[in-house]
Amino acid sequence: MTITHTWKIDRMGELNNDLGIVSEVSYSVHSTNGNISTQSGDTVELKTENIENFISYEDLTEEIVLGWVRQRLGENLGNHEVNNASWINSIENPPAPKTISKELPW
Repeated sequence: MTITHTWKIDRMGELNNDLGIVSEVSYSVHSTNGNISTQSGDTVELKTENIENFISYEDLTEEIVLGWVRQRLGENLGNHEVNNASWINSIENPPAPKTISKELPW
């Protein structure tokens, strides 16, 4: 099977100035392969000065906000997917133990 990764926005915080400017976003990445699943996530702070193309809070969509998160993560974007996939693979194909227990020879 193929591991699927689904990104979700869990929470948004806005500046306390009645302008509806989102200043931080908590997100999670849910990864699944068959019956095995895991998730990871974090919170990113967004640039809130000199905002271009302002979108009012009520017009935001999850896809727009996910775009902000992806842009903010930059080259670290894939870390959650890679780490989640590694964990799932370790469950599906556990590494051999370094030692094994054996009966005493006497």
